[in-house]
Amino acid sequence: MQNPKATKILLWVLAFLCLGQALYIFASRDGQPDPDRIVSVTRVGKSGAIYEVLYDAGGATVPHVYRYFVMDFQTNDEAALQKSKNAAPFLVTNSAGAVRKVVGHSVKLHTQNKIYEFRNTAYFKVDGQLNEVTFDLDAVF
Repeated sequence: MQNPKATKILLWVLAFLCLGQALYIFASRDGQPDPDRIVSVTRVGKSGAIYEVLYDAGGATVPHVYRYFVMDFQTNDEAALQKSKNAAPFLVTNSAGAVRKVVGHSVKLHTQNKIYEFRNTAYFKVDGQLNEVTFDLDAVF
């Protein structure tokens, strides 16, 4: 005959082990990888820019991923890379050179590969003033 008290203790130990492993997996998962380099910078309006940033963290098995950010214009690439770590991209794709034409705060985009994420508006702040940028995406796959 089985001992009910031992079974109950064993079940609690297993439950705590499962909970501990779930917390470990959640805490150790990586967020967005670090950017590798800025591929291009396109000016938007008077003081903004679109930064095309290459993420090559996947190695040989994962294609290059390009994230496009709208930010206030940065004086050097290193400052832009640091700022992009805390910014949300408006376009994530494996297609380079998506920015085709800029007129004021309106941008025409074109991609020929997969689109992982897209937002048709983005904002950047300069001197406390919020600037809106709108996007028109033409995608062919």
